[in-house]
Amino acid sequence: MSTFATALDPLRRRMERIKLPESFVRELLVPATTISLNDAAMRWAGMPNKNERAAMHEVLDALAQSGFLQPDGEERWRVLRGPD
Repeated sequence: MSTFATALDPLRRRMERIKLPESFVRELLVPATTISLNDAAMRWAGMPNKNERAAMHEVLDALAQSGFLQPDGEERWRVLRGPD
């Protein structure tokens, strides 16, 4: 199992460039809830462009690979644990 910071390290520079705060991503990780890509991107960017939407998808995939999320259908993830 990875730490939250380690999971996001490869994406940190991209998150800075598009102004996706780590604090926002932390707030998404409420155990036993489901995150949809569309809802998360809309909450963060209002009307996200394709670059913002792709970045959010990369962040959610990175968290899934690190054991924080579990894929739950197309563009949906189930939160397994909160940030460290």
